[in-house]
Amino acid sequence: MPSKIAVTGASGHIGNVICRSLIERGYQVRAMYHSDNRSLSGLNLEMVKGSVLSKDDLSALVEGCETVINCAAIISINGDENGFVFKTNTEGPGNVLSVSLKKRVRKIIHVSSVHAVHDLPHSIPYDESRSYKTSDNFVYDYSKAMGEQIILKESENKPIEVVIVRPSSVIGPFDFKPSKIGKALMDFYHGKMPVVPSGGYDFVDVRDVSESICNAILKGQNREVYLLSGKYCSFEELLQLVYKITQRKMPGIVVPFWFLKASVPFVKLFSKLTNESPSITYESISAIKEGHPEMNNSKARKALGHDPRPLKESLQDFFEWMYVHNVSYKK
Repeated sequence: MPSKIAVTGASGHIGNVICRSLIERGYQVRAMYHSDNRSLSGLNLEMVKGSVLSKDDLSALVEGCETVINCAAIISINGDENGFVFKTNTEGPGNVLSVSLKKRVRKIIHVSSVHAVHDLPHSIPYDESRSYKTSDNFVYDYSKAMGEQIILKESENKPIEVVIVRPSSVIGPFDFKPSKIGKALMDFYHGKMPVVPSGGYDFVDVRDVSESICNAILKGQNREVYLLSGKYCSFEELLQLVYKITQRKMPGIVVPFWFLKASVPFVKLFSKLTNESPSITYESISAIKEGHPEMNNSKARKALGHDPRPLKESLQDFFEWMYVHNVSYKK
């Protein structure tokens, strides 16, 4: 019988693509979703509705599973008004570990983020040895740092293997909700973003991240951290690629960081009036300003076979997928 794998946060961008990869490899998949399961519809898997904040839900999820892939998290670039971001991203990993130990799960693969560690200084190589962010940093970043530390500390000398993976900014098809970067790309496509932000970030294809995570089931070493990055790209270069793919006119004015910061209060006000999440926040500006231009993923390449494809291919496939699945995308 093929191994049974449990996936939390399975309806998210990374989660649903992991499920697809696992199914292709012949694994039995039990997928937990919180509310929206559109991304899992039609897949050959067992769906479980629940939350990583409920140990009862997790017990039902991991029963009989050899491995748990913990993708559940709340991503935020706009603080944590109700405390739910920090609670989910810290208590969640602890609960997953606690229940997995009780149910004799063999291995946990915890999906963290590059945001868990410091980007600066750029003069020092960026790899898995970077120091964790602290409570002095933005809540989301600190929550991801704490989530890692909790699961590593509480699994020490316990009969379970724990592997940590840190993807950079994930991009690509199967982006159902869509993700924050997916929404930004569609906003640029539809002309909702009239200017180009300064800075850039490291982008990696969701399918390459998912393949590396699936490889970690057999190849990931206990208590090791793997950086799943791709390639750094400025937003100006990114939108040039979008133009070549879509032939839609992109904004040509690159605005400096001081202008972006000055615009945050107005963006927040407009977001409240339109009942949409703000696209520009102090958190997002900090990320694209401080993002390290040379993330070294050689450890993951060697151990997990991590092999990021060209960004142009990821963007091409993203827009083609959106054309087929999203009626708001007009080619």
